[in-house]
Amino acid sequence: MVLGVEIGGTKLQIGVADTRGHIRQLVRLPVDRQAGRAGILRQFATTIPGLLHQDPVQAIGVGFGGPVDCHRGRVVKSHQVTGWSGFPLRQWFVRHFHLPVVVENDSNCAALAEARQGAGCGQRVVFYTNIGTGIGGGLVIAGTLYNGRYGAMELGHTRFPVGSKFQTVEALAAGLAIERKQSTVAKSARVMGVAVANVIALLNPDVIVIGGGVAKAGPKFFRPLRATVHRLVFAPYRQNYRIVPAQLGESVVVVGAVLLAAELVARRR
Repeated sequence: MVLGVEIGGTKLQIGVADTRGHIRQLVRLPVDRQAGRAGILRQFATTIPGLLHQDPVQAIGVGFGGPVDCHRGRVVKSHQVTGWSGFPLRQWFVRHFHLPVVVENDSNCAALAEARQGAGCGQRVVFYTNIGTGIGGGLVIAGTLYNGRYGAMELGHTRFPVGSKFQTVEALAAGLAIERKQSTVAKSARVMGVAVANVIALLNPDVIVIGGGVAKAGPKFFRPLRATVHRLVFAPYRQNYRIVPAQLGESVVVVGAVLLAAELVARRR
């Protein structure tokens, strides 16, 4: 058994699963933004020991909502919750729970989960993006997560010219932009369509998996998204890609974190 942990901007999740990624128990906790990092760590220190006593857990995978240095297990930054910049997250988990730990960006975890067990299963090149409080991205090639030094595929932080300025895709198309009435679902879909068309031109993926809260709008979102991509996509790649909704729901980051923890267990044998 392994433990998968999600640290998001609005929720925390902790899942106990087998090494194939099948979750046996899932705990969801709210994020108190005012309490910041310290409040979240207190929640983990209180909740996780009880889960570890129930099953013989061998490793912990953590999916963090922001860029991380996965090699050192450190947080680079959180765009939603204060106090995380430079924090040694892997070291904290090891010190408190005495298990091997792997730390990865939450979108990368979700990408791995959808590629292996969700909407991208069976495809060689899978690009994943989530549209919620923010917009992330992840790339999986032949079942292996692509990564850079501090992550990769940050689609939400690519930029659009708006008048004389440049704004991020996240500022124009994420859930918070829609809530502030700076955008609508259809406009978000069109902005994302331009961004996805650029992804296809660069990566030529077999499938683009769309997750997150805004993507749950169904045809209201996917119809203008697909139409925009079809109009703008690099013509030789037009017959290759598919754009599909994610399949694994709210547990997707936990599943990816579990899969990474399982890899860690396998490497240590």
